[in-house]
Amino acid sequence: TMTLVAMWERNTVTVTLTKGTGISTVTVTGTDVKTGSGTASATVYYGGTVTITATMSTGYDWVNWTGSATYTNRAQSISSVTSNLSFKANGKKIYMQDITTSSCPSSRTLVYDKRDEKSYYIQKIGSLCWMTSNLDIAGGTMLTSATSNVSSNYTLPASSTSGFSNNFTAYVYNSGSTACGENSPCYSYYSWTAAVAGSDLGNGNATSDICPRGWRLPTKDEFTILQSSYSTGATITAAPFYGVYAGAYYSSGSLSSGGTYGQYWSSTARMYTNAYILTFNLKYDSSYVSDVQKHSGFSVRCVAK
Repeated sequence: TMTLVAMWERNTVTVTLTKGTGISTVTVTGTDVKTGSGTASATVYYGGTVTITATMSTGYDWVNWTGSATYTNRAQSISSVTSNLSFKANGKKIYMQDITTSSCPSSRTLVYDKRDEKSYYIQKIGSLCWMTSNLDIAGGTMLTSATSNVSSNYTLPASSTSGFSNNFTAYVYNSGSTACGENSPCYSYYSWTAAVAGSDLGNGNATSDICPRGWRLPTKDEFTILQSSYSTGATITAAPFYGVYAGAYYSSGSLSSGGTYGQYWSSTARMYTNAYILTFNLKYDSSYVSDVQKHSGFSVRCVAK
């Protein structure tokens, strides 16, 4: 007598994922995955349930899944899978212009500037949302109220190693380097007139500047509050502020104290020739707020409004 044994094989379908803008990884998982669990393409038993998951690249926010269906959840469960499915995970850049003090992250986060797509780090420090990278907007850039903290169009002067000699003239020097040293300019340097987008101010706080829209230069008082908490060179160049020793100043083609001093413009003018800055140094391990002549080239940080 011969006995026949019937073998039943479950049908399968395929779930395939692709990475769109700002997506680091995509995976398919689930107890109904036959092969390919944890990868971007998986063979799934007919009628099964799976979860599709995306992880974001730094500096990007989640948008949605598109393709066979549209889902807003970054980790999305799909039940009763009975046909081949394909999805694309989509993200978008996090732009500085969309950040407010209330939406500021509590940890150091990468964001982008709509004006030139350059990336910067930001973080909530105390009650303010600070840039924790130096602004690096290029000379020659035309700033508009759509993306910058200006009420009317303002064009930055072309980058140049000369100048930085007249208190009422705007100067910019973009070093194109991130290596700070004694004879090595790094990031960008702006005279006060450039930093405040050409404002002619004898005293008080400028209302326009070269920061992104929704951001502004810190005031003297805000720098004073920051300095009271980070009163040494060691603390102000460490987390969370990450100050940069870009130099004591840049003037007439010469860098002073690169690698050992850092200085940032405030929005506050003391008089027509002078404005306030935050200074910190390695040699004396100190930080303080003082006023200097407006022609020198210093670094810029911004705070969210």
